[in-house]
Amino acid sequence: METLQVYVLSRDRPVFLKQAIDSILNQQIQIEFELIISDNSVGDEVKKMIAKSYSQRKFKYYKVNPTLSAQDHYELVVSKLNTEFAILFHDDDIVGSNYLNDMFQAIKQDNAIAVGCNAKIFNKNILDSKKNTHGFDKPKRFNNEKNFLSQYLPGNKGNAPYPSYIYRTKYLKRAFLNIPIKGKHSDVAMLSSLLSFGEILWLEKTLMYYRVHDSNDSAIESIPDRIRLMNFMKKKDIDRNSINFILFRVLFWIKWIDQQSLSLKNFKNQKFRKVLFSILLIILKLSYKLNFWLIILQRYQKK
Repeated sequence: METLQVYVLSRDRPVFLKQAIDSILNQQIQIEFELIISDNSVGDEVKKMIAKSYSQRKFKYYKVNPTLSAQDHYELVVSKLNTEFAILFHDDDIVGSNYLNDMFQAIKQDNAIAVGCNAKIFNKNILDSKKNTHGFDKPKRFNNEKNFLSQYLPGNKGNAPYPSYIYRTKYLKRAFLNIPIKGKHSDVAMLSSLLSFGEILWLEKTLMYYRVHDSNDSAIESIPDRIRLMNFMKKKDIDRNSINFILFRVLFWIKWIDQQSLSLKNFKNQKFRKVLFSILLIILKLSYKLNFWLIILQRYQKK
């Protein structure tokens, strides 16, 4: 009987999904695992692709009906898990050939309740990927929420992407019963809450490819969701006056301004002007601090 289930959560991206499925099926691995596609699509293009490309498929396919929100879809999938270990993969990412083997062995041989890995960031072609999601050259272990959440602030070498994780299923189910915050950053809060059950381990190995594109959830900023995350961080003793946290806020507002676009119409908006001038003032103050420039250099240099 399999001890590992690999779920791929999909929504209206058949081309990306096929690449994800093929990368999982082409693993160099001796262990048995169950691959399940959970299709939360509005249309039927994913269903058609599965039928056409995998007529002799070696995996299970489920169509979610009616279509759910991303959070509800995750909760549905977690409720269905019934193996000792589980992976919840995204339909727009790709795994390397040793991903399952290395991740499974890591969590089997360690006391950690969840293991994440490093990933190459790419857009269209994995051969063009140049940056990693984190910059650690040896395994990184976490046993408290403050240290874990600090990794999501600029200047701290990055983090393991959410779809990279393998979990001990019983703890994942318990964490999903009470996710601390809702919204697009609930994944970070859920991972953080896992630390109440045990340790999280990040591998330094680059075992997957993390796709960045316009339909990424992270591509669109939500002010209420970002504020929820920042408040959650402060409750976990993250220093709101640290350069890292201030830059975290500034980068969020810069992204928000970019989404609004710098136009005369927006500049007439009082809120837009207030945010823009506040950012410029904060950057001016930070520019006198050496750590500010070190963080900026780390953020934008090629890893």
